[in-house]
Formats: sequence, structure tokens, C-alpha cells
Amino acid sequence: MQEKRSGPAHLLKFQAAPTENRYMALSSPRPEESWPAAPVRVGSFMSPHVRTVPMDATLYEVAHAMHARHIGCLVVVEGDRPVGIITERDLVREVAESPDGWVSRPAAAVMSHPLQVVGIEATITDAVTKLERHRVRRLPVVQPDNSLAGIVTQSDLLSVAHRQLQEYTLDLERVVSERTAELRDSELRRDDLVDLTVHDIKNSLTVIDSALEMMGMEPAEVAITLPLLRRATARIGNLVCTLLDVNRLESGAMPLKVVDIPWSTLCEPVLAETGLLGQVKQLIFNRSGESHAILRCDPNLVERVLLNLLDNAINAAPDGSTIDIHAERRPEGSFLVRVGNRGRGIAPDALPTLFSKYRQGDEVRPLKRLGGWGLGLTFCRLAVDRHGGTIRAISPYVDGEGAAFEFVLPADPK
Repeated sequence: MQEKRSGPAHLLKFQAAPTENRYMALSSPRPEESWPAAPVRVGSFMSPHVRTVPMDATLYEVAHAMHARHIGCLVVVEGDRPVGIITERDLVREVAESPDGWVSRPAAAVMSHPLQVVGIEATITDAVTKLERHRVRRLPVVQPDNSLAGIVTQSDLLSVAHRQLQEYTLDLERVVSERTAELRDSELRRDDLVDLTVHDIKNSLTVIDSALEMMGMEPAEVAITLPLLRRATARIGNLVCTLLDVNRLESGAMPLKVVDIPWSTLCEPVLAETGLLGQVKQLIFNRSGESHAILRCDPNLVERVLLNLLDNAINAAPDGSTIDIHAERRPEGSFLVRVGNRGRGIAPDALPTLFSKYRQGDEVRPLKRLGGWGLGLTFCRLAVDRHGGTIRAISPYVDGEGAAFEFVLPADPK
């Protein structure tokens, strides 16, 4: 757009981009990315309002234009292409050197050249580097065809960098605050875990002590008390192994010992062990699907995953209810196992964090057991992940109640 006025100012041209001032287009860096999240382009913060004069304009016309617009510099153009810059300092120097002849001198003879420009897609770093290298304070911004698009100054760059730094600092403070809160929460849960672990071990030791006392008083009761002893010692062993193996799985220090094994060989001993616990609550175990399918896995890890899920299901199931154990080979070769109960469901907001370390299905009461110590489901997730599989919770399970845990192992774990 060109403005025409009477007098020398008719030579003044005014160029403006069709968009509003782009200082408002700056966005703060995302806190999860290193600053800056994405390079800030010169075109995002340049001033699109550029005053220009043609090369054949006289210094008198230049001075008149600066005075009329209250500006400190003009870009000299040849057509639409910038070729130089004239500043107030240039005018003052010419007046001092030639008090009588400066008025008629052409702008082309006085302008700073060769002109240093920066592309509209250049970054702040590019612009700052060019300003420093050539010791200039202003850079015309050009389009890919070298036509003038705007201008950027040292002050613009400092202002943008300062604003970006302030925004990043605020984001960083927020992220640090959130991470600190998460660490404190994790420490609290770890303390709760230690308390519950000690409690579980103490309870198991009490069972062992009581069983031994019964055996001493009534030798005939040995057959009855031996299962109690085995279960109590197995519970302590499983607890200790889970604590150790979660850390080993997280660090990648546990090797995967993969073999081919029939599903029945793996699951029947687990069902026999947990079936004794189910008898106390008169639970019905409904086994369905494939029994003789061969799966490729680490039997020790998968057996303990199944044991954890069945132990959870038994603890959550109402007396006299049914626990489902379903297994099937999927068309693409993976193997699916599902363990479901008809107890209380899991709150929807608890599902996303159910497999996280030190978390449980009932977050209202921290680490309140839903059958476990806050690590059982974490172990399940890590063990299944180690096979390259997936695990998920489903709630409600049937008829608007209950919960199920379903894991899928690939045909050939790596």
C-alpha cells in the first residue's frame, strides 16, 4: 500500500503485512521439551510495518519522512527489494559534513550497504548471529523472493528472548513443583508399602508360630497344619521375590527364560494352590477355553502373574461366587488369559494408574489392599511387558459388577 502526500513526503511508501502485529503470535515452550520447544521464527515477531523510500529520494525527503512518521530509520528499496537503510545518525553525519549540500544528496549515496537482511523463516539465533557478526542494530526481513516483509531490531530480539525465558521459567517452576509433589507422594506410598510388608510378614509368622504350637500340643493335627505352614512360608517368599523382582524388571536386569510349555502344565498347579484358599470362601472356579495349547514364555514369570491375579480375585470375590479363568489362542498366534471375579468393581479413575508402582484399586484409602501390597499388579505389568505383551483391567466385568484382568502374550516373546 502506498500513501501519497503533498510535498516531499509523497516518496514515502508504507508496507504492512495483512496480518495483525505478530508479537502476539509467540507461544510458550512446552514444559516437557527442552527450551525452546520449537525454533521461534523471525516472521513470528518482526514488525510488518516498514517505511521505505526509493533509491533516488533526496536526503531532504528522507528527513521529512522521518519527521512526519516519528521514526528513526527508513529502508531504501529498489522496486520491492530492500537495498539499504538510512538512520537518523546517517542524516546527522551528513548535515555535519556538508551543511549546505546534504539536502540534495540521494539516499543511495548515504544508505548503509551492502545491506544485511534475514529471511522470514530464520530463527532468533540466526538473527542474533547476523546482528553480532555485522555489528548492526536492524535487519530487514525478506520473503523467499527477496521482497521486503518487515524489520527486526536488537530490541525486538531481546524482548522476545526475555519473554520466552520468562514463560519457560514459569513452566519449569510448574513442572518442578509437580515432579516434587509426585516424589513426595511416591515416598509416602513407599512408607505405606514398608508398613504393609512388615504387617504381612508378621501375620504370616504368627500363622507359622500358631501352627507349630498346635503341632507340639496335638501331633495328630500335623496333616491339618502343614498346608497352613506351606501357605504362610510361600506368602513370605512370594512377597520378598516380588519386591526384588519388580526392581530387577524395572532395571532390565532379569533375563527372560523362554520355553515351550502346555498351558495346563503351567496353570493347574496354580489353580490347585489357590483352590485351597477358595474353599474357605466356597468359591467356584470356572475354567474355560483351551487347556492343551502350547505357549512360549518364561513359565516362572507367567505362573506368578497368574498367581497374583487369582489371589486378587479370591480376595475380592464374595463368598459363594464364581471366579472365571479363560485362556485362548488368538488368530494371529498370541495367547490370551483372563481372570475375572464378581466382587466390587474398580473406580474408572483408578484404572489408568492401577498397574503403577505403590498404587492400588482403592485410592481413597492409600494402599488399602484389593488383594496385594501395591506391587502385585506392578509385577504383573512388568512381567507381561518383559514378554512384549499387554495387560489391562476390565471393570465392570459382568452384569455391571466385578472386575477382570486380561493379559496377552505374543506368539514368540523376544
